[in-house]
Amino acid sequence: MDPKKLYKTIKYIPKKPHGYVRRKDRRALSGFDIICCCAGWGKSGYLYQLYEEERSAVYISLGAEDNSLCRLDALINGALPDGQCGEKDTSALKLTEHISDIDGVLLLDNADSITDPAAASFLKTLAEAASEGYIKVIFAVRTVPCCLMPYVIEGKAKLIGIDELRFDRDMLKELVLAYRADCDERFLYSLERVSGGWPVAAAAILSNDCDNLEIAVEQTFLPQYAEQNIFCKMSGSLLDYARRTAFLTAENDEITGDVLGLTDTGFLLGELINKGYVSRGAYPVYPEALRRILCTGLSAELRRQITDNASDFYIRSKRFAQAVHLFDESKNADGAERLLGLYGDRLLANYEFEIIGCCGRIITEKGRMTDPEALGAMAQYYYYIGDYEKMEQAYNMADSMFGKENKFSVYRRLYKGLLRFDSKPELYRRNVTTALEYLRNNSLPLPFMYQKELDVLHSMADEKQPGTPVLTVRRFGTLRLLAGERQTEIQCKTKRSAELIVYLMETGGRPVNREELLNAFWPEDMPANAVAMLHNMIYHLRRELAPFGIENIICYKNKCYSLDMTMLSDADIRINEICTALEKGDRELALQKSESDCTYWGSYLGNTDLPWANEKREYYDRCYTDLCMLLAEHYRSCGQPDRELDVLKSALRLEPYSEQLMYDLLGCFKSLGKPDKARQYYEEYLSRLDAEFGTRPSKWLRNRFFSCFSDSDYEGNTDRR
Repeated sequence: MDPKKLYKTIKYIPKKPHGYVRRKDRRALSGFDIICCCAGWGKSGYLYQLYEEERSAVYISLGAEDNSLCRLDALINGALPDGQCGEKDTSALKLTEHISDIDGVLLLDNADSITDPAAASFLKTLAEAASEGYIKVIFAVRTVPCCLMPYVIEGKAKLIGIDELRFDRDMLKELVLAYRADCDERFLYSLERVSGGWPVAAAAILSNDCDNLEIAVEQTFLPQYAEQNIFCKMSGSLLDYARRTAFLTAENDEITGDVLGLTDTGFLLGELINKGYVSRGAYPVYPEALRRILCTGLSAELRRQITDNASDFYIRSKRFAQAVHLFDESKNADGAERLLGLYGDRLLANYEFEIIGCCGRIITEKGRMTDPEALGAMAQYYYYIGDYEKMEQAYNMADSMFGKENKFSVYRRLYKGLLRFDSKPELYRRNVTTALEYLRNNSLPLPFMYQKELDVLHSMADEKQPGTPVLTVRRFGTLRLLAGERQTEIQCKTKRSAELIVYLMETGGRPVNREELLNAFWPEDMPANAVAMLHNMIYHLRRELAPFGIENIICYKNKCYSLDMTMLSDADIRINEICTALEKGDRELALQKSESDCTYWGSYLGNTDLPWANEKREYYDRCYTDLCMLLAEHYRSCGQPDRELDVLKSALRLEPYSEQLMYDLLGCFKSLGKPDKARQYYEEYLSRLDAEFGTRPSKWLRNRFFSCFSDSDYEGNTDRR
């Protein structure tokens, strides 16, 4: 018999594992590999495949009974062919020589069973030979033994973890066909999601023959398997960490500390990864089947505590959907009502009616609501789904908690009037009008409405006397929209909404197509949902303007948007008249409109950074500088150097590098007899020029400066205008 084949015939030949699936795309082996993962990931199956595929492979499965050097010596010496090695060689050297002679690979299963220091030298000898390229060795372990760790740390051994052993969809399909006659894609997808590619979980679920995979895990032997083969190998602190992070994903320090009540999480996560329980990552991600088993080990009291802590954290972080999911799992009606009471208005503004409805279901399953704000949010949800009877009941309950008129009674009256307006307009018109008046006087927004009810408001607004401007726009400094006779400030949902009014206003009522608007407001990185965002801006504007009867100030026709200028009042019309006069060269009209006032009218649209706004801002700032120079000339001719000095200083704040302004300012200081002030401003000007451009002023300006300290004015250099 061929000695190279002899070794494959002894009692160490592996048995074919149950549910064996061949890995068609296995990773390339380095010659010194350590397969490390917890039970159930198919280490033995992987070695069996290698044993079948390699031309000369030696397979040895170690157990607790082999944890001594004497036992290993007897094991190897009894198995090796006679005459292969010298009598004084150790069993490890003999095995190394044999593997080298047959040019094979050593497959050593359960290598972490060897913990005895003397026996560990056996593994170290094999590892040293593999690291030097003398033989090929593959160890399969649940935890990397101490004697092998240096090779992993130094990169001499390649570590194979659960990501390489995880069953992909094709492998799961092969496994399904081993248990069933066929395999449909829906079932395969569910199996992949629940098992997470964990081989033992997939096999256990299939052997249970249960189509409902959500409950199949608890009906299999997996909980007992995990208890006996996985959890018993974990320390108490590690198992507690695993159970808590399986119940609630801990993606940051605040969740691990404040919510889960865990410490030393970095060390514990590293232990989970190094022992092959989870993949490498910032936080542990378990196969769904293992996650469910881990969660069952948490007490009901601890589950409730974690749920309460987590929901509070998610609410603070405005992650409402995750908070409601936890409320639903724990049947926490108090938490759901607290969420609606505190953030119902925000949920309504973002149209998150599904979250509101889910909160309502959780609450009503346990009892009844008592928070008026929560009842108000639920009332609008009932309007949204068309259950007007429940809507009125919710508003009645909220209203009953107050002894006088309140927003809930007003919202109820408004809805009632709008919903029944068509039947008796003359009867319900007053309901709607008084409700709108209350909302306007108390700066309350309109509730959510469908287009049908908004159309009723539009029809009532159309009955107003046309041509009366009711929306005042202030564009300089802080952008403000003021509505109605009382000039109530409109609180726009976003800054872009108010800017949309200004953009349409600047066109003078000209229709603007949608493409132009999108490019104006998202000139660089246009979002995928830009059209939806534009519609939301217009919708929220109309809601805010509806109480003042001007919600239809933005018109849409022929795929274009425009502003009804008859409803508009420009608070900055005087500024526009001054700028127009300056552009036309009408100095007298500009002086007349300015009323000798040099106060800076403010930056156009405040801190808006849109290109079109920047262009307008530069234009208005340039006009203001020109006006200051015109006023300075006027005051100079009138012999008022103090007032001339004020306007020149104002202009210089906007144009700090202007030589003409500095020239006139120095002349003003000269006429006032203040050479020290001239020196101060001139030196500050020199510093600005040097810091920004690395240059010096022109000879023309230098001569002007020197003239402040002499009786002559350097004729020929005093005026270049």
